[in-house]
Amino acid sequence: MDGFSRLACGGCPPLADLMLSMAAEFRLVDEPAAEERLDDLARTLFGLDERTAASALAGEIGTFQAERLSVGGLWLDRVLEERAGHPLVLAAIAAEAGRRAGLAIHVLSTSTRWYAGLAGGERMWLIDTTMDGRRIDASHLRRHCSHEVAFAALLGLSERYERLGDARGAGRAALLRRQLPLLRRSH
Repeated sequence: MDGFSRLACGGCPPLADLMLSMAAEFRLVDEPAAEERLDDLARTLFGLDERTAASALAGEIGTFQAERLSVGGLWLDRVLEERAGHPLVLAAIAAEAGRRAGLAIHVLSTSTRWYAGLAGGERMWLIDTTMDGRRIDASHLRRHCSHEVAFAALLGLSERYERLGDARGAGRAALLRRQLPLLRRSH
């Protein structure tokens, strides 16, 4: 059983592990370099309170370019390297860096936007990876486990590959989506 299949059929794994193994199903991935970049982001968060950590993450994620159309914008390793990617992956990067620093942070969404949310006591700080500056009603946010994030990324990959006329890539993304346990159990 390959890495993605193993991670897909178990409990929700760390987000970076699943996203990097997903990318490796399509192309070569420099996993150690991606892990090092995530660790570097996490190091800046150690010892910070939730509000300060959220501000630091928002500042860091704000240096990335939001890019919604390319296949590469959905690969965690490429987004870390090129500092441009889909807001879903930007939220995943913020959440994974926070997790590595021991923070209670998750990928969140509304019907049209992606966030990383950092919980602290009764308060939540949002990192708007869509970067459009619109206000959000927190009651409309939905929290996502790593399997759901991978599912959304694979949906995006299917759409992009279909648009490019790459039936093999679209089919591979659809096959990987079916390995995720979203319909079999809740997280």
